Amino acid sequence: MTSLIISIIALCVSISNVTWQLARFVLEGPRLRVHLKVGALGRDNLVSIPVENVKNLDETFASLASRGFSQPVLVVEVVNQGRLGVQLLDFGVDVPKGLSLKVVEGVVTDTPMPYVLEPHQEATWAMPFEYVANFARACKETWPNETHPLKAYVHRAGGKKIRSAQGLPLTFTDV
Repeated sequence: MTSLIISIIALCVSISNVTWQLARFVLEGPRLRVHLKVGALGRDNLVSIPVENVKNLDETFASLASRGFSQPVLVVEVVNQGRLGVQLLDFGVDVPKGLSLKVVEGVVTDTPMPYVLEPHQEATWAMPFEYVANFARACKETWPNETHPLKAYVHRAGGKKIRSAQGLPLTFTDV
């Protein structure tokens, strides 16, 4: 009976140890959150709004333009909530069917890629919204009877692609 009790205690300790090691592995690595926003540039500033708060793109851009922010942009914000830094290779937008847009030239913000995002830091990149509108038109021509939300992404070193949870459902009257 004593050996059974000792075996059960040893089993519980080993399970808790494995659980703790798994939790440390998950918590100590980089944990990225990608946020998709729309915004505009003007007066040497960038203003942005989360896509879930945008009801009409035309009205949003018109309102921003009336306040001096005249260049519409799509903003990708990345936050590292983990305990390790991570190298980001590129950013862009894509649709669930696999078509993606990566801006090679014409990136609005000054943060160069590749970029090392340290723990508990954030970085922001923006691209002219006209590129996104042209990409949305290409998606519409490729899949005329379907609508696909655009989602932001970043590529980590090692090949993993992290997407934003929120998407931008573009109606083609907006673009």
